[in-house]
Amino acid sequence: MSAGKKSLRIYLTSDIERILRVLSAIKNQSISETVQIALEEHFSKPDNQDLIERHRIDEIEE
Repeated sequence: MSAGKKSLRIYLTSDIERILRVLSAIKNQSISETVQIALEEHFSKPDNQDLIERHRIDEIEE
């Protein structure tokens, strides 16, 4: 595992899991890369950015 990255277990429907695997293969990306990109895009949406800023989620230390 790359430095600075954490492992996370998630549960997906079979349809989403199949699409994730196929899309990752088509794009020649790992599943982790595809999920990372999808989450970054999701978090960059204005409504999510508002929540992140309002709750200072980006400032929370582990």
